[in-house]
Amino acid sequence: MERDNFGADPQVRYLRQVFGYTETAQADFLHRLNISPFDDRLRRWREASLKLFEKVWMLSSNRGIPAEKERVSKIYLYCLAHFLKLNRIGVPPEILPVDENIESLMKEVLK
Repeated sequence: MERDNFGADPQVRYLRQVFGYTETAQADFLHRLNISPFDDRLRRWREASLKLFEKVWMLSSNRGIPAEKERVSKIYLYCLAHFLKLNRIGVPPEILPVDENIESLMKEVLK
């Protein structure tokens, strides 16, 4: 039997931390908006958010902005909030963390 060293790779470990942090932030975000984790609309919103997130994260990376787990998580929340707003779900400003850099990246990608 071969030993799987995939989980020992620093990049894999980093991405697992980022995605774990993002999942926790998303759960808190949805809870604060009183959106059930079983809401049927979530799948559609998450799929759309992921596509936008990939574009914004790539632009951020190309600009040399550090990919700290908190920043990556904020990018995803901004993307999710964008699609919630498009679907007439109110997102109070105090629920979304303020980040002018992310706001600028979002505007550029959404042009």
